[in-house]
Amino acid sequence: MISMLGGVSTGHGGLIGIYRQTGLKGMRMGSVLALGTGQLLCYLYVASLGDLRINIIACEIGFFTNFLLYGTALALALKNHHALQKSKPALLIILYLAICFRLCMWVSPPSLSDDIYRYLWEGKLVAAGINPFVHAPSDPSLAHLQDSAVYPRINHNEYPAIYPPLNQFIFALSTIISPTISVMNMTFLLFDLLTMGLLILILRERQLPLSRIIIYAWNPLVIMEFAGSGHLDSAGIFFLMLALYLFTRKRSCSPALALALSFLIKFIPLIFLPFLLARRKLFTLFIFVAAALILYLPFVDAGKKLFESLLAYSEHWVFNASLYELILCSGLSPLTARGISALALLLLAIMLFVHYTQKNGDEQKESIYYVGFVIMGCFLLLSPTLHPWYLCWVVPFLVIFPNRAWIYFTGSVFLSYMILKGYVETGVWQENTAVKLVEYLPFYTLLLYDAARSYRARLSPGILFPDGVTGRSLLQPRPSRTAHEQ
Repeated sequence: MISMLGGVSTGHGGLIGIYRQTGLKGMRMGSVLALGTGQLLCYLYVASLGDLRINIIACEIGFFTNFLLYGTALALALKNHHALQKSKPALLIILYLAICFRLCMWVSPPSLSDDIYRYLWEGKLVAAGINPFVHAPSDPSLAHLQDSAVYPRINHNEYPAIYPPLNQFIFALSTIISPTISVMNMTFLLFDLLTMGLLILILRERQLPLSRIIIYAWNPLVIMEFAGSGHLDSAGIFFLMLALYLFTRKRSCSPALALALSFLIKFIPLIFLPFLLARRKLFTLFIFVAAALILYLPFVDAGKKLFESLLAYSEHWVFNASLYELILCSGLSPLTARGISALALLLLAIMLFVHYTQKNGDEQKESIYYVGFVIMGCFLLLSPTLHPWYLCWVVPFLVIFPNRAWIYFTGSVFLSYMILKGYVETGVWQENTAVKLVEYLPFYTLLLYDAARSYRARLSPGILFPDGVTGRSLLQPRPSRTAHEQ
């Protein structure tokens, strides 16, 4: 990633040497560097806390101090994007510090989430030739694998594997290399770094300011969830953005293959398939289905158990929901509320698809990222379950379409971890209404305020998600190649 920008020079005193070479008065690189150093100290502080579940208050303080510095750096970088656009050293400082942030959290054992222990467990099963979709971790037949280091940390050990098959192969490969948490974590951290590199290519291809990479590269939520907790979503996000990038490059089969790989990490990207089918429908569909079948084939002996855990999760899990909970407040049953949420998302996707298919090929290429932004945003807001790391799926789109409401949300969603305070003390998993109000109320207020402002400006009535830079509707993506940004 760094090499394609020209490499980091170490012959001039590291970061200080780079800074002295820039001469960027407009960019105020000293301020950006100071803010980045402040973020680095915050990550060191959080990493020093040890078990973050036990020290969740201190973790929240460290995170939001970090997020405040991030927001300040964001405003400064985006305001001075003209200077950064012409400076490789300035961009290298941003990327260099982004990597440092991630390494700080990588050395700290994951404690906010125990998902990575299941990754390691299922990797061991696949490496041993055992189908993780057939046997739950608590299966007595696996007693010889139930060690004291990993097995006790597996959540819901009565359920077999829920993660799609590409994950299982990644888990197994990581376990074969080294059956340790640090290597498994590094595996998904690498996908995070690949996404950073890909976003730089996307910004260049769309002729947008490269300073926008800071939105993703320095985002505290992304760093905490991928470098700190090692969530597999980083791989799904990389393959999704790769699919959209290849689509805009008018590749034939590779977009469908990349989308299939994203789908085989997490099922969310399936909703993007119809938009890629707008070009070479049968061939694209064949590639997608073939890739899915090939990777599912080694696990088909699981039969109905192949999706048993997924169905249980879809039917019963609820956490940190917003619009779904509003539907529940009307007195409907959870099953009906889930159905309404799914129907609302489906209708929105159909409306977007009809609008999308009316465009010509070049217009489709220009709007595919914006369509992805709207679909992903609506999916997250309508979902009955919104763990903090789910929101990382929308952050790459914010690099292309900066939006202050969504950027705020990537910080406020971390408040949902406050549930761990009561859980550690009492063993009761109970959400706090006051916490959710702080998390969601400013977000929706900003979202609706910007929508109303855009409506008054007659840019686009019926806006759902305003562009934080131009105020345009999400259904009317702003031109990406404007003269003032080139």
